[in-house]
Amino acid sequence: MPAPTSHRAVHRTEIDAPADRVYALIRDAAEWPRHFTPTVHVERAELDARSERLRIWATANGEVKHWTSHRALDPEGQSVRFRQEVCSPPVAAMSGEWVLRDLPGGRCELTLHHTFAAVDDRPEDVEWITTATDRNSRTELANIKALAEAAGSDAELLFSFEDSETVHAPAEAVYAFLAEAGKWPDRLPHVSRLDLTEPSDGVQVMTMVTRANDGSEHTTESVRV
Repeated sequence: MPAPTSHRAVHRTEIDAPADRVYALIRDAAEWPRHFTPTVHVERAELDARSERLRIWATANGEVKHWTSHRALDPEGQSVRFRQEVCSPPVAAMSGEWVLRDLPGGRCELTLHHTFAAVDDRPEDVEWITTATDRNSRTELANIKALAEAAGSDAELLFSFEDSETVHAPAEAVYAFLAEAGKWPDRLPHVSRLDLTEPSDGVQVMTMVTRANDGSEHTTESVRV
């Protein structure tokens, strides 16, 4: 059987920031869920000083996809090459490169290359991948541009908090309570409605309506891994 046809896509943007600042954003994949709108979760394993393996969960055309990528890092050449080792259908193969080029005045150009193939070369799958790649690439480049050009303000915009509680029960019971989110409207008085789907093992997509003390309601949409 012949190999699937390769397709290519190129996206680029000019950024009013130095290339090394932009490279740092691309390099720090663990922070992508905080910076890149399509990215839900990233697990990073360093292989050596110049390469790493990433397990990535992200949205594509409204669906949650998961894949494993190998990345080769070249800080001197200001580029990062990537290749999916484990793909999520309809993707049969995906690789590419982030490339930075210095411009006058402390600016730079960022180009994102993709080469991909669809399972069995089905035209509808090629179109699906093309649309997802175009949408996510444009979003990621816009996110990077905004972050790099607003350097120094990110810490002021980030708000994080945590609470803790001692539970006199096995950890397995607590985990089950958290995982069984579909039952929360019957178990938690402030949750008035929750729509839950599980598109694949270990992935949940939920829309939750919560009620505040004043009676007002707030709707959130979440992806959980």
